[in-house]
Amino acid sequence: MKQQIRDESIKKTFLTNVLFGMLSMAGTSLFILADTFFVANGVGADGIAALNIVLPMVNTFNGLGWMLGVGGATLYAIEKGRGNIEEGQANFTFTIVLSLIVALIFSGTTLFFTDSILSFLGANGPLFNMAKDYYTLIMLFAPLFILNNVYITFLRNDHNPKLAMAALLIGGLMNIILDYIFIFPLNMGLRGAALATVVSPGVSLIISTLHLKNSERQLFFRPIAMQWRKIRRVFSIGFPAFLNEFSSAVVMFLFNSVLLRLVGNIGVSAYAIIANMNIVAIALFTGVGQGFQPLVSIFYGAGKRKSIKKVLKYALITTGTLGVVFFGIGLLFSENIVTLFNNQQNKQLTELAIPGLKLYFSSFLFTGINFAVIYFMSAVERSRPSLIISLLRGLLLIFPVLFLMTKGFGVTGVWLTMFVVEGLTLILSLFILRTYRKYFLNP
Repeated sequence: MKQQIRDESIKKTFLTNVLFGMLSMAGTSLFILADTFFVANGVGADGIAALNIVLPMVNTFNGLGWMLGVGGATLYAIEKGRGNIEEGQANFTFTIVLSLIVALIFSGTTLFFTDSILSFLGANGPLFNMAKDYYTLIMLFAPLFILNNVYITFLRNDHNPKLAMAALLIGGLMNIILDYIFIFPLNMGLRGAALATVVSPGVSLIISTLHLKNSERQLFFRPIAMQWRKIRRVFSIGFPAFLNEFSSAVVMFLFNSVLLRLVGNIGVSAYAIIANMNIVAIALFTGVGQGFQPLVSIFYGAGKRKSIKKVLKYALITTGTLGVVFFGIGLLFSENIVTLFNNQQNKQLTELAIPGLKLYFSSFLFTGINFAVIYFMSAVERSRPSLIISLLRGLLLIFPVLFLMTKGFGVTGVWLTMFVVEGLTLILSLFILRTYRKYFLNP
């Protein structure tokens, strides 16, 4: 992407950025998917149940990374669009320092309260020690994940989405290779899966440093002073991105709790398969959002409303199409997907997971559009509507809908909960878009 984007090149630039964004996020989802696959085949159903209990914490620190990255990089891109390069560089430096502080506090706090957090998440009996093996290593290296997410986001906003993609994909592939080595030949179980996982962001960060050799880069460190006003701006713009990840953590925790009560550990194992496929889908929707965000922010800073309108149109078409594709995959390939994670051919696991996957995947018909609106609003510094949508789909609707659906339909109601939540959220998203179009997009 060049410094100045011509109107006639918007579509091509959008497609390039979104493709690289999706591939980048596919890399981030690979480490969880690989962990689940190898744990399922090398440890068994209890192993993936223990892994799924810890995954909400993984979503939480990933969410912190994307929050800081999206918030800081949006401010950076807007200042670039206005021609204030030095101010943009100050925003970059400020965000990196802030991320280091947040990452260290998060890692230290979660390690100090390890046993309490695992008990709260539902680890009990034989699952507790298995979950603790994975949790301890992951939380120790959580700062690597947070910093990697932040720096990757800035790479995309500094015209280097290709390197961001390469860094995340190579990190994900390294995790897959090490997963196999640590779990099978070395027989290290969940501890081996965790060790393989923490290598991934380290590799990505090392590869990302190649950006320093890019002659066109504008990411430079500047002297800064910590300002509460700027911290609030970074947090407010990026918080919806955090909620997108955190909502997955909330859903996992609630679903795990309900399924444990309804059908026991086997229910958590079945949901673990669905949750991992959900991680891939959410990662790709996030990739679209992070791919078009730099374009919208730069055009917003430059005051190019027609260009913003074009990018929004492309984003809605892309996410809507992806949603239909994911729904089709759920309908046609659910049995194949479940078989991949059920080498022990557990009949009860199969009977729970296959219909669950089909029903859960119906929610993707709406999820992508909601994500597109969330990222769009954040990109133009409209954090309030973005936050409202994120809160609605991530927290406010989950509790009552899950309660009502479970009470009325049992396990089937659990699988249909996200369909109802995302559908209700879509109504608000479309209303906000209509209002925003009236007051901002029209020339």
